[in-house]
Amino acid sequence: MSGPVVAIHQPQYLPWLKYFGKAAACDIFVHLDTVPYQRDGVQNRNMVKTHQGPRWLTVPVHASIDTTIADVTIAREHWANKHLKTLTQSYGKTEYFPTMRDELAPILESGFTHLADLNIAAVDWTLRQFGIACRQVRASELAVSGSKDDLVIDICRALGAAVYLSGTGARAYQDPTKFAAAGIQLRYQQFTHPTYRQAHESAGFIADLAAIDLLFNMGPASKELLARAAA
Repeated sequence: MSGPVVAIHQPQYLPWLKYFGKAAACDIFVHLDTVPYQRDGVQNRNMVKTHQGPRWLTVPVHASIDTTIADVTIAREHWANKHLKTLTQSYGKTEYFPTMRDELAPILESGFTHLADLNIAAVDWTLRQFGIACRQVRASELAVSGSKDDLVIDICRALGAAVYLSGTGARAYQDPTKFAAAGIQLRYQQFTHPTYRQAHESAGFIADLAAIDLLFNMGPASKELLARAAA
């Protein structure tokens, strides 16, 4: 069976490690920006570790219940300054934060008007920090249609996929026979969250934070830690 391994995920703000584990295991990573925005999810927020424990970093947005992710706009507030201040207070003493902050800050402060553009720019930067070279595509750039499995299969067909790499949570609702009929191998992501040295050790190790937590704490060693987690 020839053809790329395709993974699909909604654009998220400063996603967690498993998100990048999926990107590391595929050839083409599709930013699914054509589906409705999810309120109270992680499309506009994620957690970092402070001396008081985990804390949400939230991008204020304008979105109604039927707004697609691509159309969600960012509210005009000084959110970027607040986020950078929290990051500096939380990670300022880590070895790798100063350099990475200088690279990440312009992305957060760039004045993006749409959430998807901000999220994808930040994801692209994070992928480069991890040395992940998968091709990135926006679903809105493809001529595809349908919903749920049908949409996923249509995206895979549009990209000539041989394998669709799915998150494990999708087992509950996916129909493997549809993928088999389309000639697409359905594969589920393998991921074991790594443990590593974190700032604020007295708070204990906290998993499932934004992936920048690993980068700020471990720098170049992050690549190998993520590679092992995604193997």
